[in-house]
Amino acid sequence: MRAFNIATLIMVLFGAICLGLQGQFQVDLIGLACGADSMWPRAIYALIGLSGLWQAIWLATHKPTAQIV
Repeated sequence: MRAFNIATLIMVLFGAICLGLQGQFQVDLIGLACGADSMWPRAIYALIGLSGLWQAIWLATHKPTAQIV
């Protein structure tokens, strides 16, 4: 399960970088890599969205284990 959480976190971070590039410079990094007219960018964006949902649910249901000293 830890590997799955790390993989989804990496996808969320990649999605944030892509959205930042889109907002600042109007560059669609995923569209450039996969071809804007193919189905792959939509599939990748869907996976990034599902990863974000997973991370939000995980964050809401798990208590932090570290203690502040």
